[in-house]
Amino acid sequence: MKKIGVLISVFLFVLLLATLISAAENTTEEKAISCLENKVKDKCSSLNLEQQAFTLLAISKCKDELKKQSNNNECYPSSGCKIKDTSLAILALKHAGTDTKKAEDWLLSKKKIPSDLEWYLEIDSSQATTCKISDGATKTISIDENKKISGDTGTCFSLANNNYWLKIKSSCFNKNITVSCDKGFISTLLYKKTASNIWHVSSDVKSDSSGGKTEHQVESYCFSVSGECNYEDNLWASLALTKTNHKIKTFLPYLIIFSEDNENLFPSSFLYLVTSYDEYLNQILSLQKDGYWKLNQEYYDTALALLALSESDAESQAKDWLSQVQGTDGCWNSGNIRDTAFLLWAGWPKAPSPPPPDTTNCEPTYYCMSTGECDEVEGNVLRNYYCSGLKVCCDKPKKQETCKDKGGLVCETGKTCSEATISTSDEEECCLADCEAETTKCEEAGYNCRTSCLDTEESVSYDCESGKTCCKVKVPVGKSYWWVWLLAILIVLVILGIIFRNRLRVLIFKLRGGFKSGEVTKTRPYFPPGSAPVGLRRMIPPAISRPLIKTATKTDKELEETLKKLREMSK
Repeated sequence: MKKIGVLISVFLFVLLLATLISAAENTTEEKAISCLENKVKDKCSSLNLEQQAFTLLAISKCKDELKKQSNNNECYPSSGCKIKDTSLAILALKHAGTDTKKAEDWLLSKKKIPSDLEWYLEIDSSQATTCKISDGATKTISIDENKKISGDTGTCFSLANNNYWLKIKSSCFNKNITVSCDKGFISTLLYKKTASNIWHVSSDVKSDSSGGKTEHQVESYCFSVSGECNYEDNLWASLALTKTNHKIKTFLPYLIIFSEDNENLFPSSFLYLVTSYDEYLNQILSLQKDGYWKLNQEYYDTALALLALSESDAESQAKDWLSQVQGTDGCWNSGNIRDTAFLLWAGWPKAPSPPPPDTTNCEPTYYCMSTGECDEVEGNVLRNYYCSGLKVCCDKPKKQETCKDKGGLVCETGKTCSEATISTSDEEECCLADCEAETTKCEEAGYNCRTSCLDTEESVSYDCESGKTCCKVKVPVGKSYWWVWLLAILIVLVILGIIFRNRLRVLIFKLRGGFKSGEVTKTRPYFPPGSAPVGLRRMIPPAISRPLIKTATKTDKELEETLKKLREMSK
């Protein structure tokens, strides 16, 4: 029975050790999924809408609880419909295969014309020309060799910017404007924020020959439920409508022009997703700090960046950082449900589970990409096909751009890009920033150069570039397995104690009894008076009945008692 008990103990120890080592070797993604599932198990109803939406996007949980928050499936939450909450619900429920048409229609019904945007019409020609402009009523204007405009501008226009452009009055927004000139010309719309001197050129640039005609229309909107347009609401609404295959071109002017006033919301990530403009990609890469992003909150902002990036050096650096700062439970930001779910969805997006009804996986038949990329190649978004994350299914492949097309370069040997590189059709590592000298001593030692160390790090004396400190992780969270080995050693000691318990008992008894090995009582032989030692036999006369030596000492008695007890224990 004792042997069976020992074998069971050994088996349990091996099983426990294998489980612990297996858990320690799980990937960053697997540990995060496990942690999030434990966090939300039987608790979905107690989560707020944002937590429910991101959890549904990350691990396909909390669907029913999120649906219950709707107001007749139109807007979210039912207690007070909000643009951002409705947008998040659309993204999550659409991903889960739920019909969100009512919510999409509600969102589109909340669009309004921004009151703080001004629009202008620019007409240009290589020579002096006469043009007719029409907004329903036709007027004639002249453009001289200096590009200045004169003539009757009618009720919809007024001369602006030293008579170089025509300002369009707000009462004429959404009207069809036609331009026709007697010389070859180009025309386009410009816009700017009220009280700003920075103009933006719309993508609607058109040209025609003498006698030809171009058409323009000012269509500019934002979303609002209270009369004022909230910028963060509009960022999320643009993503929701993009994912549900709506055109958002008319919302871009507002998003673009007010991005500079809302940099803490990381607008470049949203704008790159919906436009695919390189300038926004460059902004994202330039804002990365040692693997992460932080404009407001590092975990949330890193998730926003990962939404826009894929298969890039910046993405790899971000995931390396996430593995370093991941909690022992597998979550991020001290077990924050929203941040953990958002990071999982953004960094490790999954195809819908189960797939939306009556739909097919986009790839490999067609191409998954952002809406901006599909627009760039003049492709069509296919509604009956699905992709992971925020990508849409496009019937045309991505535009194949070289490093030179992107305005980048390849760093020569001994130099490295000051920002994360991107992959192009001809280069794996295309640098869109500057090429600088290779890594510092700090980085060579495996540490990170930062403007300031994270809470989980401490500074060490290795060289970094100017203004930065070399930081190393105090305790490599999620990487140190000392506790596994300590537990294993303790279990082994317990098993050995069970096996050799009798011997240990004897040893402990010896220590407590004061027994000292090697201690011997020395005596001299006794010779009767007048006799002399003749031989060894006569040293101890056999006739003597009393002890020839001194009576046993106290030490002898203790020794005898000790040996007696040991004999009894060993039986």
